[in-house]
Amino acid sequence: MCPESIHTVSIVSRCPSNAMEWKSAAERKKCDFLGKIQNCTQAENFVYHCVLNKETTELLELCAPVWFMAGYCARFSEVNKRIINDPGLDCTKFDSPCPSRFPSNESYKYQTCYRGINNKKSVFQQRMSVDCNTSTTSAFAVSFGILALLLLLCLVGIKLKWIKITILCLKKNDIEKQTEDQNEAVETLLLKANEEKNEGGEMTREMENICSEKAEESRQFRIRSLSGDIEDCCSFKGVKTIGDLRDLLSAKIKKPKEILLIVNKEEGIIFNDETEIKTSKVISSELMIGNQDRMTKTVDDKTVVDDVISNRCLTRGKCQMSCGDWTAPNTLFDWTKEKLPGALTKGLPCPKCGKMWDVDELIQRCKMSPDERLFFKSVEIIIKQNAELVK
Repeated sequence: MCPESIHTVSIVSRCPSNAMEWKSAAERKKCDFLGKIQNCTQAENFVYHCVLNKETTELLELCAPVWFMAGYCARFSEVNKRIINDPGLDCTKFDSPCPSRFPSNESYKYQTCYRGINNKKSVFQQRMSVDCNTSTTSAFAVSFGILALLLLLCLVGIKLKWIKITILCLKKNDIEKQTEDQNEAVETLLLKANEEKNEGGEMTREMENICSEKAEESRQFRIRSLSGDIEDCCSFKGVKTIGDLRDLLSAKIKKPKEILLIVNKEEGIIFNDETEIKTSKVISSELMIGNQDRMTKTVDDKTVVDDVISNRCLTRGKCQMSCGDWTAPNTLFDWTKEKLPGALTKGLPCPKCGKMWDVDELIQRCKMSPDERLFFKSVEIIIKQNAELVK
């Protein structure tokens, strides 16, 4: 989370399309100056970005910490106050695909992410042009068609009464037979619903709801904890977002929602509650079960210290870092899960003195669970790979 990014956000009509334009825009935005007075990240990591908004309807210029994208177009989250990986913006499947990992400040290399927005006006103008070119021809065609229809009706008017009588004489069982033949093409789930129809032969609202519910119930996905201790099948019924999934899992395995996170270990992603469950990358993700007793066995010597992360006074439930500064395990963990995935450094700097806390120290001081250890050790490997890409 980086609140300092919020006031730098501005809407633009286009993003830079090459390194030169990007450099020029960055100089104009003066992110390097702002980097020296913010405390979200190291100064050189607070840089210019041009990314999508949440609805992917606008382009945003802003200053923000570099974030490594896991094969998704970069977008800014006002909720998280930073650049995020959004599974709904997969750019690895474009005609000109992006790589599965790239720094967010190199988004200009993957213009397909912006193409839908940049071309929106021209596409609209194209459609208007087509409409104008065809409107005259269409008008003549419609007029001719009306005249021809009137003439045809006059010629066959005498037969209309006979046609009406013939239709009325169709046997009821013939009509029902036609309906049954059409229903044979409907999927198996709807066959039962077609048996209950109202007088107009339409499916009742009640049966439509039943069909929808049964279709939803029949769709299931498998969820597994990182350590393999828990593996279960879940129904999609009522599950539309990651938040819904966490609620469901909390009820099923009898653990607090707060310690249950949905992650992608291979890409080092912790999914947000508002993420919609509609992509294969989310469905194939894993459950990370946290430590429910993180605050037990902490220092409780009645002395008052300042929490170096939250700036609150601590008298109990505290831990001392290698640099000598103090924090609390739960505060440190929340800070770690927010800052470490997508970071460029092999740990996190102390907010006060700047000394680096490596991943092993973070794991120990946060009192991480087996699942959390597996995830953040994977994140450590990803960070090393990212560092090689930047060189």
